Amino acid sequence: MRPLQLSLEGFTSFRREQNLDFTELDLFAITGATGAGKSSLLDALTYALYSTTARTKQVAELVSQGAETLKVRLCFAVLGSSYRVTRRWRYRPSTPVTKVLLEKQLADGSWETLESKERAANKAIAEILGMDFDTFTRAIVLPQNQFDEFLKGNTAKRREILRQLAGFEIFEKMRKQTNDLSRSLKQEVAALERQIAELEVPETVEVELKRSQLAQLEADFPQFSREARQAQVLLDEEERLFAQIVKLRKVREQLEELEGRSPEIEGTIARLDRAIAAHELQGDWALVREIRQQVKTASSALQSASKRLVQVERQVELKQSELDAERARQAEILPQLQAREAAIASAKVYEEQRQQLERDLAIAEKQEKEKQKQLKEAQKQLKEAQDRFDRAEAVLKQADRQLEGLAPGGERLTQLQAIAPLLVEWGLVRQQLERSRQQCDRAIAERETAQGELAGARSRQEEAANRLQDARKAVEGAERQNLDIGRSNHAAALRMSLQPGDTCPVCGGVHPEAAALPPLTEQAPIDLAPLRSREAKAQQGLQAAQTELSKAEANLDRCRQRQEEMEEQRESNAREEARLRAEIASVLGMGQDEALEVAPLQAEREALEARDAEYREGLAAQEKAAAQRSQAEQGLEFARRGDRAAQAEATAATEARDRAREGVERVRAKLLELTEGKAYEVLVQALERDKQALGDRLQAAESAYQAVNTQLIQGRENVQQAQSTLQGAIAKQEESEATWGERLEAANFDEESFLGAVASAGDRAAWQQAIADYREMKVELNTRVRDLAETIGDRTTDERAIGDRRQAKQEAEKLLAEAQERRVELGTWLQDADRKLEQGDRLTQTLETVSATYETYHTLAQSLKSNEFQAYILEHLEAELVDRATLLLRELTDARYTLRMEEGEYWVEDNWNGGELRRVRTLSGGETFAASLSMAIALSEKLSMGAELGSLFLDEGFGTLDGETLESVTHILESLRQQNRLIGIITHVKSLGERLPTQVKVYKSPQGSRLEIERL
Repeated sequence: MRPLQLSLEGFTSFRREQNLDFTELDLFAITGATGAGKSSLLDALTYALYSTTARTKQVAELVSQGAETLKVRLCFAVLGSSYRVTRRWRYRPSTPVTKVLLEKQLADGSWETLESKERAANKAIAEILGMDFDTFTRAIVLPQNQFDEFLKGNTAKRREILRQLAGFEIFEKMRKQTNDLSRSLKQEVAALERQIAELEVPETVEVELKRSQLAQLEADFPQFSREARQAQVLLDEEERLFAQIVKLRKVREQLEELEGRSPEIEGTIARLDRAIAAHELQGDWALVREIRQQVKTASSALQSASKRLVQVERQVELKQSELDAERARQAEILPQLQAREAAIASAKVYEEQRQQLERDLAIAEKQEKEKQKQLKEAQKQLKEAQDRFDRAEAVLKQADRQLEGLAPGGERLTQLQAIAPLLVEWGLVRQQLERSRQQCDRAIAERETAQGELAGARSRQEEAANRLQDARKAVEGAERQNLDIGRSNHAAALRMSLQPGDTCPVCGGVHPEAAALPPLTEQAPIDLAPLRSREAKAQQGLQAAQTELSKAEANLDRCRQRQEEMEEQRESNAREEARLRAEIASVLGMGQDEALEVAPLQAEREALEARDAEYREGLAAQEKAAAQRSQAEQGLEFARRGDRAAQAEATAATEARDRAREGVERVRAKLLELTEGKAYEVLVQALERDKQALGDRLQAAESAYQAVNTQLIQGRENVQQAQSTLQGAIAKQEESEATWGERLEAANFDEESFLGAVASAGDRAAWQQAIADYREMKVELNTRVRDLAETIGDRTTDERAIGDRRQAKQEAEKLLAEAQERRVELGTWLQDADRKLEQGDRLTQTLETVSATYETYHTLAQSLKSNEFQAYILEHLEAELVDRATLLLRELTDARYTLRMEEGEYWVEDNWNGGELRRVRTLSGGETFAASLSMAIALSEKLSMGAELGSLFLDEGFGTLDGETLESVTHILESLRQQNRLIGIITHVKSLGERLPTQVKVYKSPQGSRLEIERL
């Protein structure tokens, strides 16, 4: 895995978004002050990939102080493919919101979404990298300082460090699991033995006896079955015969009852015949009734048409007289209307002049109203403009008076504003300086405490070593004593088995009499378990003391390094504080020895700023008031000009209106003279109404006459048509009556008897069905009597014979049921016996398997309980690491050094000096760095299990480096750079970072840490 780009925001000390591009990096240092966030970059890598870190499992603890959101994005490459994972976390009171997006880059540069669920994304990333979280943190981030302790420590210390680095705490979990599984298997063995004892498996002889009984029963069972079936057949035949005899008797009774209904059926047949004959005459009867109705209808229509014709003739005579009278009146009135029309035509010219002059008058009045309205509006605007001018004049005078009492901030305010950010920064730096002094004091106290803890740890380690030595001596003494006791007991047992004169199998001599041998006493062996337990506890105590000593030494180194960092930070803050003070004093023109107080300067600046702001507000108000007065003055002059123009236009409009009124009055007087005082429109309208009324009366009289004349013609036609229709209906009636009489006579009916014989279709169908049912039932009963008589023949039976047959059948079925029950009982018993035999075999096999498994896990638990198994694994792992580290060391040192392990110690073979062997403890700083780095990389490759390691991050573990060691370390890192890996060095040594080609510098500030990349 090779990282490409890292972006983080709201993550630990990185409050604001920071981006780190790895694409141009191969060998680089991560430098910065303590607490700046160097390790947080590695935490961001592991969080982006696995949603957790080695520092903490709680994501909320990774969020920047005061922030509620966190975002980390990592682009990385594996086996030529590029991936991008983005994780977001947001605080929520109930449950924090966590989002993840895993993407893969396609050939066209676009990104394809692989997973968006956290669990699925974590699983996919582990599969892509080929490593889980624990393996990744051990394989990618190398604690080189621990391998330095590893190479120089004793065997126990090396094993403890290697166990921690390789994650062998899993063996303790394995031991607990195997113990639990061993106890469970032991309980399972006991349960299986109890089940086998409780199973009660039958004997083989009993099983064979039951099988022979079942076989004999199976042979006899068909005979029992045939006898039962035969008894059932005889019973069924007897019962069928009895049922047929009873049925024959019932059918004969039904036949006699049916023949008793014969007279009734004969009457129904006669009635049905007359109904059928009447039904055949229904068509003729319907036609006769229809023609009779037509004659009645035609006679009524002729009477109605005759009455209507008489009425219409009377109306025609009346309308003719009214029309003649209206025509005479028209001839009398028409000359009068023509004389009135000639008089009105001569007055038309003056009327048209009047209308035009009135239109002109209306326009003039409208214009005069508009001009008056405009005049009023202009006067209103003039008054408003005068008011605005007066108000603006007053506001300007007020602003001038206020401005006279104000003054600007001046040059002093400019100076104070220039130093304002410097004062804030100076205050922060002073706080940081005070904190760094306090941190220095705490670091000194922590170092003194660590020195005391180291002394105590060394004392406890020596005491634990002495206790272990005493325990081992006690165990060895007890083992020698038990060996002597065992030999003595074996000799006594051998003496007891030999008789005088026997050959001794030990010495080959002749066994003498008992009296000739020295006495032997049987002794009980010493119990080694308490002694071994004491030795194991002492061993554990020594290991714990050694671990405590290693931790105390490491803690002291860290405390010393922290003290140095705090002192450097304090000096840096002091220099920054002095620089800021000098810059502030320079701006203010103060001497270096003059006291500098932040609060009075800030108060003075705020007061000057307030006074300057008040002055600027007053100046702005005065300028605004002057502009408003000028604008109001211009508006006033414009309103005055508008008022004068409006007055002139209003006067002209009034004069035009008066002239139009005089013209209208002259034309009206002339028109009244011609029309005798009546209005022209009234005369025209009266003439038109009289002409229209005269024409309407004549037209109405003519229309009325035409309407009644048309009705007279239509009435005469209706009478003629009704007479013709009546004559045709009477002729058709005479013909149909004659035919109807003939049909009735042919059917032996008169009209009254015909109407009595008529029946509905439902009645006829019911009579036909009753007759058919009677005939079918009679045929069916006769057939059934004949069939039953033939079937029965001369046979006879009764209930007593049936009872005998039923008794015989029950006895046969009872024998069959007893045989069946016995067969089922034997079969069930044999099945249960087979099941128990099979279950017994299966339980026995399971018991053997579980017992073997129990022995395996019991042995494994016993092995894991001691340190022998872990020691065996660690020994082989250490040997593999030495082999791989040797190859890496040769690459890093140009084949000069080879790593060896002899008699529990690490040696280095110097090939440039004839293969001279040197202890690792005697190596220089640079040589030790190369050896420990080789071991760290070897363990990384081992833990990765073949996964691609495209990047490594090293914690070099030095507090300081001298010049020679610095040169060696730089050369080794340059060699490591050539292995096509991304190498990041977390270092506190400034000179080492400056030697590497690239530095990723981490700066801390109150606004959050930030990143800068610096290249040589």
